[in-house]
Amino acid sequence: MGLIAVAANPASGRDIRRIVSSATVFNNREKQNIVERMILAATQMGEHRFCIMPETFHFADRIREHLSDDFQAISEDAVYTPEHFEVFNNQNDTTRFARYAEEIGADLLIVLGGDGTSRVAAKGIRQIPLLSVSTGTNNVFPEVVEGTVAGLAAAGLASKTVKVQECCEPCKRIEIYINGEYTDLALVDVVFSGYVYSGAKAIWSREDIDRVVVTQCHPATIGFSAIPGNQLIVLPEDPFGAIAECGTGPANARVSLAAGSVTPVQITESDKVREGETMTWKMDRSGMLALDGEREVTYRAGDEVMLCIRRNGPLRVNIRKTLELAQQRGFFRN
Repeated sequence: MGLIAVAANPASGRDIRRIVSSATVFNNREKQNIVERMILAATQMGEHRFCIMPETFHFADRIREHLSDDFQAISEDAVYTPEHFEVFNNQNDTTRFARYAEEIGADLLIVLGGDGTSRVAAKGIRQIPLLSVSTGTNNVFPEVVEGTVAGLAAAGLASKTVKVQECCEPCKRIEIYINGEYTDLALVDVVFSGYVYSGAKAIWSREDIDRVVVTQCHPATIGFSAIPGNQLIVLPEDPFGAIAECGTGPANARVSLAAGSVTPVQITESDKVREGETMTWKMDRSGMLALDGEREVTYRAGDEVMLCIRRNGPLRVNIRKTLELAQQRGFFRN
């Protein structure tokens, strides 16, 4: 019997960037539907249990009531929440749940959210695979995938039909150090902003951006990684990242910073950055670092900020490769 952990962020896809752009609001009912399709698909491919992170929307209770009581499609104990897991209604809940998933021996962790949700989950896991499903605002790291397909891939791993080392690779991450002390990490991008926020954590304004460091970028993405992606292409598997410096003069680039919005930006410099190469700046004014879209780390004038891109992030599930290998091994035979 496989054990699949699920962390669905009830706040993802609902931040202030929905107000200042034309992005779609991803409501919790649709997230529930996605998780239900995962569970239905996986439980039809074997006996698997789902441990769901406790949160304010009570996904587990709603899913259990719908699928077990009303629909009678799963057993009553197929879905559960951990006992004695205290909920604080902040991002640390996801980090702690990811750590808990490893402690109980889950076969993998499925995360529903955007780049920020995947980032905080990555802070809590070291060994089990991470399967990120897009339901957030900036979705460079998570995949846009049908819940049924995600459930099938999870079942392929949980049943040991496909081994972790065959379909998962460690992803890149950006490590942040302030005055030589490790502070935090990002999976996709770090934005230097000269504005210390008051109010919303999400960063969305072009005027807030001084510099962007990324693990991956492409012109087909939306968000801050699209700034270096205007001039460079860096794939997740490439052994390097990228950096772009932004100015306040006349714009020389157009960038898709948010859904439905193409923003004029001045890019003064852009270049690739090798894995393991350290980048250090002595800050001449106070500001904040936005990690995967949200302001998280404050720095002061005189602080030394160092970033380094390393390939020691979580094991990321390659969904297509997982299902291809499962198919070859008769996983779908009746």
